[in-house]
Amino acid sequence: WLVRPADHEDVAAVAAAVGELLVELGGTPAPTMAMQATVRDLLGSPWAGAVIVAESAGALVGVLAASWQLAIHVPGRYALIQDLWVDRAWRGRAIGGALLAALFERARGQRLDRIEVGLPRASFAEIAATESFYRTNGFVALGPRMRAVL
Repeated sequence: WLVRPADHEDVAAVAAAVGELLVELGGTPAPTMAMQATVRDLLGSPWAGAVIVAESAGALVGVLAASWQLAIHVPGRYALIQDLWVDRAWRGRAIGGALLAALFERARGQRLDRIEVGLPRASFAEIAATESFYRTNGFVALGPRMRAVL
């Protein structure tokens, strides 16, 4: 597998992956066309954020989407992870960490000084594993979010 920036050929697969993530988290995905339009918007607006994918043999096995933010309460620009998904069959192979590493590199290139992620509901069956994954990758708890300082 390899990690790379998403491109316009990935739009449908990225939207489908995020749909799978939402179902896993107990949510309902937005209409497919709307999700695909948003992926296209992110890909066409590098000032808005980034979409990074992991692929193996031409199939997506991981997706990370982040938006660039600006805050007053903790001054400065930062990245907010909106979606991070790794196909169940590919978990435990360091793909999630590689997606985060690619985001960290991209964020540094944008002169962002931190990355934040919102955690799933406490009732999510894999919340402990999710928190452990982010801690292992340099994040610390911030209430319902976690933060990594670059």
